[in-house]
Amino acid sequence: FNKSNDLTVTVFSENFEQTYRWAKAGLQIRESLDKKAAHASLFITGHQYAAMQWRSVFGQSSSSSHTVLYTHNAWLRLTKEGNKFTSYYKTVDDLVYTKLNEEIIEFSGTNFYVGIPVTSHVNGQLATFTGSNFEILDDVYHLPVRDVGETGRAIEVVKADGITTIKAAGTGIGGTTDSFGYVNKKFSGDINFTAHLYLLAEENLDSKGGLMIRASGSADTPHVSLLTNPRAGGLTMFYRESAGGETL
Repeated sequence: FNKSNDLTVTVFSENFEQTYRWAKAGLQIRESLDKKAAHASLFITGHQYAAMQWRSVFGQSSSSSHTVLYTHNAWLRLTKEGNKFTSYYKTVDDLVYTKLNEEIIEFSGTNFYVGIPVTSHVNGQLATFTGSNFEILDDVYHLPVRDVGETGRAIEVVKADGITTIKAAGTGIGGTTDSFGYVNKKFSGDINFTAHLYLLAEENLDSKGGLMIRASGSADTPHVSLLTNPRAGGLTMFYRESAGGETL
């Protein structure tokens, strides 16, 4: 697809049949169809990696950054915002996208190409990629706000071996305003929300961690939360009934 504007391109990897661990398939935004063209790509690989690969300048060697997914079934998302290209991925068990990498790449012209690349990595052999929900939007995706209030340090989210580790700062959840890190996704209607809390490495007796349903990302918004808290010695339900109200 020939495009000329900022955008977000997404695909779900249903299956990837291949015979080589560095076979690749996924998404690509490419300066031209020349084999040496600058590009930004996000791949599922043969050995179940999500890999961002890019060539910053025409004719230059490619660079890459990757993470292990342990599956070929995953959502891939790639954005172009001016000369900034950002890659995201999400497995079927993930609530929200995780940012993989971002790179600055200067295209020489206004127009460029967007599509699905597939390579077996071996001449004469075929690799078969099956994707669904391929979509190009003339809008730039950004991760949801992950810090509520002024925390003094951005949240850090690390995923490995099926466990998500969240490191966050902030003054706390309570009173009339909150300050904390928040991994979240927007919903409407009724939901059930479950998680297994493996460990809370507390900074002090008022450290908290757990589940929250929140009206918005504002610091004083209504919410209902089920949090583990060292001071309380276990799980506590906290809630704010109205914007700016006290936390109960």
